[in-house]
Parts: sequence; structure tokens; C-alpha cells
Amino acid sequence: MKKLILFLLLCVAAILSAQIQVLPDIEVSGESRVKIFLYKKALPYSKDSLLRDSLRVYLPESLPVRSSVSVPGADPVPHQYIFAEANSRLKLDAEYKYSPDHESISSLALAMSLYAPKGNFISNHFRGSGNFHMISDEDVALDLIFFNTEGKNMNSEYSAAELYTFKDRFSFKHFDLKQVSHAIAIDLLDQRNKALEREHSSVNFTHRSILDFKDFDWGNRIHFHAGRSSWHSFAEFDVPAFDKASMHLMYDGHHFIPAPGFNWRYITDYDQQFSIVNAPAVQINPYANSLRDYRWVYLPAKPKHTLIPLNFCIRLEDFLPVSKESFLRGFAIANDSQYRINDVLMTDSNNPFIPKTYFDDVFTNTSTIQASFGHGRVSFDQDLALSLAYLANQDWHRKPYNPILQTTSSFCYNTYPYTFKASLDQQYFMVDHMNQDMKEVFDLSFEGAYELERFSKVYLRCANVLNSNIRQFNSLPRQGVSIQAGIYHRF
Repeated sequence: MKKLILFLLLCVAAILSAQIQVLPDIEVSGESRVKIFLYKKALPYSKDSLLRDSLRVYLPESLPVRSSVSVPGADPVPHQYIFAEANSRLKLDAEYKYSPDHESISSLALAMSLYAPKGNFISNHFRGSGNFHMISDEDVALDLIFFNTEGKNMNSEYSAAELYTFKDRFSFKHFDLKQVSHAIAIDLLDQRNKALEREHSSVNFTHRSILDFKDFDWGNRIHFHAGRSSWHSFAEFDVPAFDKASMHLMYDGHHFIPAPGFNWRYITDYDQQFSIVNAPAVQINPYANSLRDYRWVYLPAKPKHTLIPLNFCIRLEDFLPVSKESFLRGFAIANDSQYRINDVLMTDSNNPFIPKTYFDDVFTNTSTIQASFGHGRVSFDQDLALSLAYLANQDWHRKPYNPILQTTSSFCYNTYPYTFKASLDQQYFMVDHMNQDMKEVFDLSFEGAYELERFSKVYLRCANVLNSNIRQFNSLPRQGVSIQAGIYHRF
């Protein structure tokens, strides 16, 4: 009898143990206020991903390489990219890029920009480039540039060739260098601006590297450009509570400036962070930058190198919604302060129709608020910026053509394959280079796009519908109402 009862009890226990058990919730807690932050990590890299992107890519050797595997029935990977845009203000931009299936050739590209906004103002820009991967596991890039510009009593020609190399890590005996890059360039400038003439040729060289020691990293940036040189060296240490901490030294032949660098971050919530950063830097100012941005500009002197000892930013950001029901998609609040020694500015030249460049020290403080709203088909973005900029060597006069208040609003409605956008850019409290008040800017634009297929799109845009007075400089052509039609196509 006892054996029978024991057998029945074992059967009941086995039946009960086989049922689904509802356990109490387990809560993991601790005394630390810092919550776990999930960092986004790159997947193993496949060269196919580069073919879908028109940007040059550099990858560390430590990143695992994934072999390309062909999937039956998968969409073919596009190898060619075409962009073209025509503007009613007699402007045409076009670009072609070819990314072959080749171990040594990453991409080849051609680009041009033709612009004739009014009589006697014609500007043609051409560029050719190639990206290559050497057997020594080194990336090489070649850029060829030619700019030709004609204006009122002005003619300008600029040509340049630049060879750029990059290697993620280089070891020599007991030394370990990382992020090693070199650039050597030759440029030729020939300008005629009324009675003034300017001819210039130079060979330019840039070196960047980081020397890896046991307790710290030592970085160097050396620039020889247009007869001027600069040196930027920094030591980066591991300091508790800081992501990065460093000490910088900058020298350009006239200024010797030490500056601290740091990157401190605090995770305030899931996918939300608060950061305080100062990132000192040295910026070279090649002729190509001014000619590309302003086109009709006279360059009377050798370009100086811009030293930025103060590059300070305080930022709170969250660009992932708390929940799907939340209408706020993300936001960012930031304050940026910069002190730039030898920044590029423009003023009048001997030709009343053509400005010229000069260099001055500029202090800028900019507060910004960015917010994104909506999900799915409808989205709305709102940006607000308050910018105070002053010229340190001109009795702290305001920096010209810099609006104190700027707001940008954009609305987007997406219903595949159509996309409709409307944006309004407003600029207030701006002065010109003579410290005279300028009119407010109300740049209202509309755009419609149609996606032909996965990698192709055509669009039509109407910019500056209100015909606001938008100028880079008073004597340069005004940006009035324009209609732009363009196409992106990958195949």
C-alpha cells in the first residue's frame, strides 16, 4: 500500500513539474546611477557596401573582413553613379562615379559645375578623382582640379593635382604608428583683377600620424602650404571619467599656443547623452576652398593657416524616441564657442564687382536647438540658432554676413514612391562688411521627388520662392528665385 501511495505521489509531482510556471519578475538594480549604454558597432565589412556609397571609406585593420557571397536572385550591386542638376539661373552640376569589382581600384569619378548667373559672370569648375588600394594595404587617392572664372574686369584660372595616401597602422622597429596619412599637391594660380595681377605656384605637403606609446598617444600634424607652414602636436592620455584628455601645442611661425583638449560624456538616459568637448585644431586654407565657395574672388596674398585653440561644445542630445506613441522623435541642445586665429574673410578689392580675401581673428558663440517630430510618412524638423560672432582685431565689430538669429523649418511627407518637402529658412540681424544692416532673409522652398527604383530618383525644386535678398557678399550675384531639376541614378 505504501509503495502504491509513493508511486502516485511521484506521478503527481511529475505532472505538476511539466506545467508552465509563471515566475515573479526579476529586477536587477545597483547603486550606480549610470545606466548601460548600447554602442552601435559596425558589422563585418564587405566591399560590396562601398559600391553603394559615393563617399570614400577608410577602415581599421582590426575590423573583420567578410567575404562577399553571391545570393541567388539578389538584386545586382550597382557599380556606376550619375548625378545631374540643372538650375534656371543658368547653372549645371553633374557627377559620374564608377566603382569596379577590382582589388586595387576602389572608384573613379568626374565632376563639373558650370554657372553663369548674369552677363560677364561665367564660372566653370572641373574635377577628376580616383581611389585605389595598394598591395601594401595602403589607400591612395588622386585629385585633379581645374577652375576657370570670368567676371567684370576679372579673369581667374586655378589648377591643382594632389596625391593622398592613408594607412591605418604602420610599424617600424619598436615604434607603432596609426592613422598615418600624407598628401603632396601642386597648385597653379593665375588671376587678373582690373589693374592687379597675381601669379602663384607652390608644392604643398601634409603629414598626419599618431605614435602609439604604452601610456599615451602622441599625434602630429605638419603642414607646408603655399609657402607657409604650421605644426600641431598633441599628447593624449587615459584620464578617469574622461573619454579623451589631451594637451595640444600649435605653431604657425607667429603664434605658439598651448591648449587643453578633452571629451567628457555622461549617459543621462537610454540613448541620451550629455557631453562637454574641447577639440583644438589647425585648419589649412587652400586656394581651392575660396574659389569653390565664392567663385568670383581675388586672392591677393598667400593663404594663412587657421589655428583653433578654443573649439568648445556643450551638448545634450537624444535622437531616438522614448516610445512609438511619442510625437517627439529626437532633440539636441548645444552651445559652441570658437576662437579662430587667421580665419578667412572677404572685403572690397580695387574692383567694385569682385571681393578679395583677408585674414582676421574671429570669436564665435552659437547656441542651437534642434527638434524632430513625427513618425512614418509625416515628419517635421525645427532648428533655431543664436550666433554671436566678432572680429577681435577690429574693435570687436560684428562678423559680416553672419545672422544673429536663424531658424529653419522643414516639413516632409513621404508616400512611396513620392516625397514632398517644404522648408523655410529665416535669417535676422545681419550686417555686411561695411557694418551696414542687411535685410532679413525668408528663403521658402518646395521640392517633389519620385523614386524610379531602389537606387534612382528624380526631383524638382523651387528655391527662394519669395525672392529674398540672399547674398554671400554684396557685390557677388544675388541668389534669386530658381527652379532646379535633378536626377540620382545608380546602376
